[in-house]
Amino acid sequence: MRSAGNLGGRRSHLAWSAALACTAMPLAVVAFLGWCLGLVLLAPPAHAQADAGAATRSLSIAVFVSSRQDQCYDNGISTAIEELAKAEQRRLNASGGILGRTLNLQFLDDKQDNARAIANMRQALATPGTVAMIGLSQTARAKAVFDAVGADIAASGIPFLSDIGVGSIFEKHPNVFTMRPSQDDARLPMMEAFIKARAIARPAFVGLKDLLFSSSLGDGLKSSDVLSLVADHRLPLVNDKLDPSAVAAAVADLKEKAADLVILSVGSARTADVLAAFANAGIAPPLLVTGRIETIIESSGREYPGDIFQLAWDNLPGTYSDRLRDRVARNGLDRWIFEGAKVPEAPGWKTGECKARPAAPPDVFAPRNMIAIGRGTQYADMVALAAEALKSADPKSGLAAMRAHLLKQLNTTYVAGRGAFRGSFENWSFRPGSRAADRTPFIVMRPNGLGDSQLAPLQFLRLRTDALRKIDTLYLDIDLIRTFRVDDNDKSFFADFYLSMRGNNASIKQLEFTNGFLDPKTNDRQITVRTLHEAGPSEIYPRDMSIYLVSGKFSFEPRLASFPFDTQRFAINIQAKSSEAPFIVQPPPSTLRDKAVETDGWVPRDQYVGYDQDFVPTIDAWTYRQSIVPFYKASYVWLMQRQTTDYYLRVVVPLAFILAVAYMSIFIPMGHFEAIVTIQVTALLSAVALYLAQPKVDAGDGTTISDRIFLFTYSALSLMIAISILRSSRPVAHADWIRKTLGVVHIVLIPLLVAAMTLFVYRASLGEEAGSSLWSRLAGLVLPSG
Repeated sequence: MRSAGNLGGRRSHLAWSAALACTAMPLAVVAFLGWCLGLVLLAPPAHAQADAGAATRSLSIAVFVSSRQDQCYDNGISTAIEELAKAEQRRLNASGGILGRTLNLQFLDDKQDNARAIANMRQALATPGTVAMIGLSQTARAKAVFDAVGADIAASGIPFLSDIGVGSIFEKHPNVFTMRPSQDDARLPMMEAFIKARAIARPAFVGLKDLLFSSSLGDGLKSSDVLSLVADHRLPLVNDKLDPSAVAAAVADLKEKAADLVILSVGSARTADVLAAFANAGIAPPLLVTGRIETIIESSGREYPGDIFQLAWDNLPGTYSDRLRDRVARNGLDRWIFEGAKVPEAPGWKTGECKARPAAPPDVFAPRNMIAIGRGTQYADMVALAAEALKSADPKSGLAAMRAHLLKQLNTTYVAGRGAFRGSFENWSFRPGSRAADRTPFIVMRPNGLGDSQLAPLQFLRLRTDALRKIDTLYLDIDLIRTFRVDDNDKSFFADFYLSMRGNNASIKQLEFTNGFLDPKTNDRQITVRTLHEAGPSEIYPRDMSIYLVSGKFSFEPRLASFPFDTQRFAINIQAKSSEAPFIVQPPPSTLRDKAVETDGWVPRDQYVGYDQDFVPTIDAWTYRQSIVPFYKASYVWLMQRQTTDYYLRVVVPLAFILAVAYMSIFIPMGHFEAIVTIQVTALLSAVALYLAQPKVDAGDGTTISDRIFLFTYSALSLMIAISILRSSRPVAHADWIRKTLGVVHIVLIPLLVAAMTLFVYRASLGEEAGSSLWSRLAGLVLPSG
């Protein structure tokens, strides 16, 4: 009995020791095991998951893309479309999907082949659960698809947000829209207004024969009631290239008829042959091209000795889409590089036509890459638009009813002039007649001798009556002198800057600084303007420019999750003071802008100018009629990184000493237990007092990196105290192996955790993502997420 009792006592002692050992495990290991246990306990059985998946019906959106293997370097458009559309899909599914149903995206690549494009359309129409379709660009390929299966597209009733530039292809299909502006509603009226406003008397057209986009443009100009063409040439293609004899004959005719504007629509790459023919003939008439000016100049290899004009809807000279640029910066620049990969399969590498590009680090904001980003965000916006429109449908409705509801929303809620969907790229609405995107183009020009493109002095704005109104371009620059008194909690900063502007009757009285801080006493902006020069004769200042010195208090929207290693966006936002006198802003090239800025506690990193088109929604309380009033705004932006020297001296170094002192206390003999715990508790209280002594930064509902540093310190010090108490307890004192294990944990694990946190802070100071390394994940086990 005694032996049995001793055995039972030893078993009880061993059980108690094992329990203490489990209790003494590091908090990180406990958290990890708890997480694993939670996965095991909370995960439903496999058959239950299968049943749930079968019960949840999903919706599908077909996305048509067209990758290219004939280019020397990938333009990145197809990749950007797929990546950004998938990102939008993940966002929607994470928030509950569409009416509780999972959204699937079906990407169908035609690889520049008409037969494959037709097969892709048939596949999308036959796929169960297809609630919408997006894409299908290239005019000739789109026509081939509609010629083959147009009746099936109309009969399906599936809303189709296409990417077709010629409305005649789908005009008989009421379920087909396009995210491009219509040839008849946008391009032709703008060309007519431009030609009339510039008093051009002898316009001519040079296009391609039997190519739908070019032919429809030429036919529209030829039948115009506003202008009369003096020449109309449709050039034939031989092996996808212009016939030199036809080009020479057309140029000779233009020279003879003294055309004062040539509307050129032969493709950007082929335009170089026409420019060479102009040079041989000794003429340089002004050009209005349908391609991109930069691509034309690059392919020709030299400047054109005349003015070139272009209609542009995005990628304006010297400016960026403000909401797009802000989104790119917030999500990490490395994720947004799509253009530039070499295409080994391109025939040009074998023939020698392809040339290696100079080695250079990838630039997210390079024009080619921004084109890819712009196209990708357009498709992502269409996914978001379809999801937003379906939110108001009956959750119990069938697929046919959901398609009909989406079509109804496109024809009512998102009709031009009544409502718009605010996308990540721009605002989207569709014109009721053509079902094309309501997007008014800008007029870009490359003046002779300037060597760069800019917005033309004359622009147009579409009014509520559908007429085009002339508006001015303000050539405006802001030279920031200094910023000071930045207040994160007040969300304000003070700035002094020079503002110089040129334009028709340009005056600062036309401007409204929309983020100027409002004085609650006077209800006016806290901004002071000193006039240095009004446009006119002067021996000091440029004759045609107005120059002002502006000082004031401005608001900004700080994002403090990365505080104190954050980079903030400080902007001066400008828009027209009166909607009756709108304007568009053109800044100078970024290479010419002054980058010297005096700052207080900040380091300037980058600057750019962004533009945005916003709108004011209105509802007539009498008739209940909805409408929107659009307006342009420009933002002169400076990205500045917070200086961290003061933070290191006030926070990081003291916390390092506190941790070091508390850590060294574990080497005091356990006979002085009171001294050990006193030191560690004092260290914990010191860390808390240091936190309370810091200026408060309001990060909303999240935590900052500074908060994480303090919380880690609290956790490490609390772990030291807990281990010290366990080591001095009587059961552990009698179990030598447990005591030694705790000592190893105390001596080894805590320095490892501190090293992981140090790496976390170092990477954060470099602007790298916290979750991209194993050490960061280890540190995250004892830290709350931001």
